[in-house]
Amino acid sequence: MLCFASNYIVGRLAPGEVPPIGLSFWRWVVAAIIILPFTWRGILEHALLIKFNLKLYFLLTIFLVIFGNTTIYLALNYTTAINASIVAMAEPVVTILLTWLFFRETIAKSQAIGVLIAAGGVLIIILRGNLLALADIEFNAGDLWMLASVSGFASYAAFLRKSPKEIPPLILINIIAVLGVFFLLPFYIWETTTVMPMKFNLATVISVLWVAIIVAATAFFLWNVGIREVGANKASAFIYLRSLFATVLAIVVLGETLKAYHFPAFILIIAGVYIVSKAKRQAN
Repeated sequence: MLCFASNYIVGRLAPGEVPPIGLSFWRWVVAAIIILPFTWRGILEHALLIKFNLKLYFLLTIFLVIFGNTTIYLALNYTTAINASIVAMAEPVVTILLTWLFFRETIAKSQAIGVLIAAGGVLIIILRGNLLALADIEFNAGDLWMLASVSGFASYAAFLRKSPKEIPPLILINIIAVLGVFFLLPFYIWETTTVMPMKFNLATVISVLWVAIIVAATAFFLWNVGIREVGANKASAFIYLRSLFATVLAIVVLGETLKAYHFPAFILIIAGVYIVSKAKRQAN
């Protein structure tokens, strides 16, 4: 979640406008190239198993790269960061719903309570301590893109269990990165020729390298390991830590001010995630 949170900071630091599909396309290109030297032997070794599960990997790529990741950049062209954050809070709930619907996995009462407590902490940060401000929130088309993103990430987390255990998490990320590049290529060409091209300068290159190495490669590798170890439902609660880490990074890196409402928010998030982490994983 710390790696995921850095994605927001890079977005604040990078000056100018970056085309959303272009950013998504190049982050997966770079991620695929960087990971490949560490995975090519394993890919060859598991080639038949990968081929047998190719439909699943197509599906996971669509969930993660197309709906989960790219739609965030599209959403932020139309909606505010506050709206996007509020919609994103639905992700753990959607994950729990999908794992129950498709795999009949249930959650313990303590997990549900922990999710609600952590969500309350995130809501305090989003609304800056003024819960009455929730009544003034107006939603728009960008929020529909965020709903698509939430659905994509949640579906990826739910269906990741179907990937064979023999395929290591890093190889899985490399497969998804390569497939993601091919899926995004037509959209990238369209965006470059009809909307705006990706401008390559020092700022954009550093930004792409960061989101490729730290977010696309490292964060999703750790995310895959975490989901395999504790299950999608328990892992989804840790998403709330992303808001906590993003706030702390904004204070440390961007010089934003620590406010009084941050303290109860942090306590609620940490307490909620701790409660979820202590709950036993429910059997399918």
